Amino acid sequence: MKLKALIPLTMAAAMALAAPVSAQPKGTVSLYSSMVLRVIEPIVAEFHKRHPEIKIDLLYAGSVQLEQRIFAELEAGDLRADVMWTANPAMFLNLKQRGALMAYRSPHASAIPETMRDPDGMYYAGRIFHMGIAYNTRLVPKDKVPKTWNEFLEFGPRAATASPLHSGTNFNMLGAFVQNEKLGWQWFEKARKSGMKVVRGTGDVTRGLTSGEFAVIKGIDYVMAAEAAKGAPVAFVFPTDGALSLASPMAIGAKARNPEAAKVFLDFVLSREGQQLLVSMHYLPVRGDIAPPPGMPSPSEIKVLPVDYEWMAKHGAELRKRFAELF
Repeated sequence: MKLKALIPLTMAAAMALAAPVSAQPKGTVSLYSSMVLRVIEPIVAEFHKRHPEIKIDLLYAGSVQLEQRIFAELEAGDLRADVMWTANPAMFLNLKQRGALMAYRSPHASAIPETMRDPDGMYYAGRIFHMGIAYNTRLVPKDKVPKTWNEFLEFGPRAATASPLHSGTNFNMLGAFVQNEKLGWQWFEKARKSGMKVVRGTGDVTRGLTSGEFAVIKGIDYVMAAEAAKGAPVAFVFPTDGALSLASPMAIGAKARNPEAAKVFLDFVLSREGQQLLVSMHYLPVRGDIAPPPGMPSPSEIKVLPVDYEWMAKHGAELRKRFAELF
């Protein structure tokens, strides 16, 4: 997955790339994040241990709700986030196009693959995760585990997904499916006819799987790994026809109130220590010099669905409208 820029920086903007973090930044950083609290709160807590002079003011909301807030604040001329970290790459392309992001060359940039960062330093992938097929091991025998997205639909109303109208990850999965000629909108039409359930968010569909309400769901790798580690009867499959690989971008607002402290937080997430913390929570690291979680495949072993995020940035409203009409 490549997070490509929609427009190049002007020469003036390129020359104005933010300088390295100054000594002893302090104060409050306003962080807008769609990451579930059990993930983002430990990151904030560890950051505070290392930088007690900086307070993180966390605003948590689902990706779609958070995106709506960000653009509403931009329209009002007052984006209040110093740092934004969500699961929708297309949003960051739009923000870059609008001049709403600050260019910053992190000292950790060289450890991040080019496909995981904006070439102009506008945003970096802070984490990477995958959406594939998750199943309840008590309800689905090993010889019946779906290996493809069409096999997933054979479970009819015992199959479920979170809504792309509320979940950023599922919105990106919607885009990946629609752009895939073997899946396309026809997959969703089949899903409606089969009786596939659509619930609000990732937490809702995950609870439905662990409780046995659903046999299979569109699930997320790190979420399923965390649930299995707690003893839940769940497992995860990377479909043979492709999983969604999603680099979750983070960026500093162009008019951040505390940009120097914001850089310190971004650098912590991208550091070896920050990425190792994410690995401990079952994420694949975005750095190439850190091993993945035990039992997880390397990115090169995973077949992924290609996604054109520039196209999604332009057609997001159309995608949501048609999905709402179908379900």
